[in-house]
Amino acid sequence: MKNKYTIKDVKEILIENNIDADLLAELSEDSRTGIKKLLEQYYKRQTKQQELIDRFHHKEFLEKPYWDRQQIVAGVDEVGRGPLAGPVVTAAVILPANNTLYEVDDSKKLSASKRAELYKQICAQAIDISVAVGSPQLIDTENIYHATELTMRDSINRLYLKPDHILVDAMTIPVDIAQTKLIKGDSKSLSIGAASIVAKVARDRLMTMYSHKYPEFGFEQNDGYGTKQHLEALSQVGRTKIHRLSFSPVKKINKLY
Repeated sequence: MKNKYTIKDVKEILIENNIDADLLAELSEDSRTGIKKLLEQYYKRQTKQQELIDRFHHKEFLEKPYWDRQQIVAGVDEVGRGPLAGPVVTAAVILPANNTLYEVDDSKKLSASKRAELYKQICAQAIDISVAVGSPQLIDTENIYHATELTMRDSINRLYLKPDHILVDAMTIPVDIAQTKLIKGDSKSLSIGAASIVAKVARDRLMTMYSHKYPEFGFEQNDGYGTKQHLEALSQVGRTKIHRLSFSPVKKINKLY
């Protein structure tokens, strides 16, 4: 009886997440080393998945009171406050209560491939998404902090739906909508985490496009931050139209690309 299944059969069976308890009990009595290893891998995957779901439910506690009242809550985040070149990009995301975005987290904690995967999931499940771009010129005119606030406002105003409440990462958005300001909100809130991923993917794609126009700077790799390659190019070929003139060391460069 215990050799009822081949190791290949068991491997295919254990791909599923919800295995019948009687079948698991039967397999646990199988003495073959291969079966024991497959079961060990299965239980590890189940534990990891449950931890992921537990974290997911903990992260949606900020949205849940609004969802329970059938209200619309938007998460807002920004990417690109620190670079020497390129815009600041903000995103506003409205998620449904029944979303299954278990792996959403602060975009900085995720690999590029995982962000790309989650970006697709967010776009498929979100009720509404808006992305706004704050130009280097806006940053130079208003300063980076205020430019970010104004760009966040644009991302809210461009939503099709008006939120009843906003969850925002460490900023105050100049709109007449109640909002909760959270330090490290992209790690605490599901909606803000989703917004951080959308903004990051959008800005990275934009900087890759700029890298074709300004190949010396390596924007596809450094996203406009002051890496060695970027600083050397800045010194050798000069500043571009997407550089922030109010930022050091760009302000010292008089040569134009």
